[in-house]
Amino acid sequence: MPSARPPATDRLCWALDVSLLGSPVVLRQTAGVFLVTFVLLSLFVSALFALEGDWAGLWPSLGVLAAVHLGLVAGALGVMVLYFGNRIAMAFTLDARGVLSEVQEPRARKAAQLATLLGLATGNISAAGAGMLACSGARSFVAWKQVERVRFDDARRTIYLARGWRTLAALFCTEQSYPEARAWVERVCKP
Repeated sequence: MPSARPPATDRLCWALDVSLLGSPVVLRQTAGVFLVTFVLLSLFVSALFALEGDWAGLWPSLGVLAAVHLGLVAGALGVMVLYFGNRIAMAFTLDARGVLSEVQEPRARKAAQLATLLGLATGNISAAGAGMLACSGARSFVAWKQVERVRFDDARRTIYLARGWRTLAALFCTEQSYPEARAWVERVCKP
């Protein structure tokens, strides 16, 4: 999908505060992390009960596991609202090679490290995994050659870069940067 013609300028940079609960991508990815960990833990617990032949204890255990995960989801939403104030500072850079997105919020790194440590200390794989994912996602680069599909959300001033079914990056733009970023992406990622 990317074309060989780079934009006229060397790079385009902007920074903004992204709404955590107002972003479908953030909500979808947060839900995905908790859903995947719940499914994997449920399969593990089910396998243990199957090995023991204790089918009567399976459903109550899965219920407790579901309740714990719902508590973790509520805690994550609470952290988004109370700790981060429903905002996280991010910076984006577009250049001839691709897109760099960075979380600029110092509290985000501390929260991710704390979630990882607490998750490991308490044996909570979900919390530890969410913390590790947050640490790894603090800075990401997507090369233009990886992008197969682009979707523009003019109402939210967001550009979604995808490969197959997966969103590689969401470029959250300011009112001023959106037209320029959209034009850049349209030039680089021609169908």
